[in-house]
Amino acid sequence: MASQNTDNLEAVIKTVVAKIKRFKGQGFGEQNTKANLIDPILQALGWDIHDADEVHREFKPTSKDSPVDYALKIIRKPRLFVEAKGLDENLTDRKWIAQVLGYATVAGVEWCVLADGDEYRFYNANAPLDADEKLFFKLKLSETSEAESGRMLRMLSRSNMEDNRLDVLWEAHFVDRQVRACLLKLFTTFDKRIVRLIRSEAPKLQPKDIVDSIRRLGIRIDPPADLPDAARSPIGPRKVESNTKRSAKLARPARQLKTATKVGVSLTEIIKAGFLKPPLKLFRKYRGTTLTATLNADGTVEFQGTRYSTCSNAAGSARGTITGRPMATNGWSFWQYTDATGKALELAHARSQFLAKAGRPEGG
Repeated sequence: MASQNTDNLEAVIKTVVAKIKRFKGQGFGEQNTKANLIDPILQALGWDIHDADEVHREFKPTSKDSPVDYALKIIRKPRLFVEAKGLDENLTDRKWIAQVLGYATVAGVEWCVLADGDEYRFYNANAPLDADEKLFFKLKLSETSEAESGRMLRMLSRSNMEDNRLDVLWEAHFVDRQVRACLLKLFTTFDKRIVRLIRSEAPKLQPKDIVDSIRRLGIRIDPPADLPDAARSPIGPRKVESNTKRSAKLARPARQLKTATKVGVSLTEIIKAGFLKPPLKLFRKYRGTTLTATLNADGTVEFQGTRYSTCSNAAGSARGTITGRPMATNGWSFWQYTDATGKALELAHARSQFLAKAGRPEGG
């Protein structure tokens, strides 16, 4: 097995970047890219590129599938796919993105990377989002310091994949992104709720004075330091004009974080309306383990032989089997199910459909 020490990673990155600059624009090709740019990085990350039980090249999820360039395995089980393209290929091409996400979905692999030796794009294939929003973060070696590149690439190290480090960071990123988007929307549109909140603490201030002050302060919310820089996207005054439309788009999924009590709708109502059809398999991959439950016709959720009156109680107990103690959990955003087209959706999706048909607001 290859050494797990990644102390020489920055030196390897420096050598790879020199090759990138040397061969860029010369039609380097996919095979040269893999041998000269990607293999050294994987090896420096602790992967034994000469052991097929650990780095399986041209891996096929099934005999009928096209092969993915690298399947990185833990205990002979694929944990991450890397699809390589030749240096200078356009990795934003949706056909490449769909290709690597398709490979991962078929094989049940959560993480995949699209790379051309210079740029690395990290995707969570299981996230119930559009393809573009499955992107966790991206990195370009030739435009980033060796230290920062090393910090980000270590997310792919063998030891980090064993410890499910990416899963933990994604969960934080997924929540933080929605919260930041909501805050950005509130502050950049000077939402009346923000103004009222401030006035409740400083009643002598006038609304116009508060709005003018928010403009002057240029409030900034920084995300946790352990997230990759490309995934952090801190909220600051420079983003006010350019990101308003983007923030509104990202804010929409945040409504899924509301609880059943706030929304005032039960699973039983949704089932009776025909938006969910029991018995329905529920699932969620959590810290490397796929948890499964069953939604019953009476609206209860059964997990490991126990029926729970709410999806949140079931989700909390399910997480507890991994963490060692029950966890307060929003079951609407935790549990997923598969629709008739095979798409994975959160329970909150069915709830939103029900509320829309009933003409009820999600917050009502």
